Amino acid sequence: MAEESSSGNSNPLAGQSGETLVMWGSLAVLASWLIFDVISDEYGVTSLAVVLALLVVVMPRIDKDAITSMGAFTKAMGYGLAIAGVVELVADIDSNIFDAGGTTIIAALIAYAGYVLAFLGARQV
Repeated sequence: MAEESSSGNSNPLAGQSGETLVMWGSLAVLASWLIFDVISDEYGVTSLAVVLALLVVVMPRIDKDAITSMGAFTKAMGYGLAIAGVVELVADIDSNIFDAGGTTIIAALIAYAGYVLAFLGARQV
């Protein structure tokens, strides 16, 4: 542990598997959707992102052995979330969502963090 600190490896995501990162990204997107769209109607994520995030979260609960052995599924869902995130960022810039206020910006940043985590996880799978 001390050798890792002295070598300059300060990447907090280095010990996480790609599947775990995609799962955390999906949970962040779902949390942003649930809290800021369904409950408070402040900021909404795209329907595609919600469906992909739900697939990532629910599918391993249905048949864990089949999904965990399918790295292609996790990779496809992670890259799909990343593409949905890019589309959402462009749409948010086009609709001036960043001029709306604090809560909307926080919701967008949570969703964007989820998209980035999903992308990083898909790269590791």
